[in-house]
Amino acid sequence: MNTVLITGAGSGIGSAVAKSLAEREGIRLVLMGRRLEPLLVVKRSLKNSQLHEAVSMDVSDSDAMVSWLSGEVANLTKYPLVAVFANAGIGGGNAFGEGDRWDEIIRINLTGTYITLMACHPYLKQSKGVTHALVTSSVLARFGVPGQTAYVASKTGLLGLVRSLAMEWSADGIMVNALCPGWVDTDMARNSIQAMAEAQGISYDQSKAQQEEILPAKRISTPAEIAQWVDFLFSGLGEGCDKARIETFTGQALDINSGSWMG
Repeated sequence: MNTVLITGAGSGIGSAVAKSLAEREGIRLVLMGRRLEPLLVVKRSLKNSQLHEAVSMDVSDSDAMVSWLSGEVANLTKYPLVAVFANAGIGGGNAFGEGDRWDEIIRINLTGTYITLMACHPYLKQSKGVTHALVTSSVLARFGVPGQTAYVASKTGLLGLVRSLAMEWSADGIMVNALCPGWVDTDMARNSIQAMAEAQGISYDQSKAQQEEILPAKRISTPAEIAQWVDFLFSGLGEGCDKARIETFTGQALDINSGSWMG
């Protein structure tokens, strides 16, 4: 039995990834998030739910993260850590001055991901075979948008983090990569679309249609579609899996954005 850690697992992409990976034999999931109740809802929905753990965690609290991973509940000596999906993050805009959300967004999205990966590193390194560290960046790491300097900076910073850690860790068999989703049908995206709708004085559906019309694929992604890419990158993890492990794909960012960015 091997362990996969998912942060931001209480909803959206993290929840979809948990449901996909739970279908594999020999995989035990650790579901992390700020609020315990959504994590427990996800846990109860998983196949063999009793195998998995749910833990409330502020990913930017390095002491708490290190302490929990070394503890009896995590039990990473018995159940080796073979992959971490650092998916926790927050969205929204920010503006310089009183109430600026810069520190909050950078702390959760960038520093929190850094802490997650660094705290997991010793356990990934000591596990047998190739292991994986995957982070959720964003298509907004590819281009700027007004009013979201903190979010764009945090997601762009994650790509630098991935490249640097790939250089450091890949020789030890730890593949480090990023996902760069575009619009995905999550609570965060719906909140953003609603805010745009209110600013324009139009309905949510009209605002959503505007955004989809810009996309070459003419539709936003679902969390389950993003989960398929995580499933692909984590190929070969789990007992009896007939897929080969991905052993040389590292330092990359997968753009999954309905064609809004073509690099």
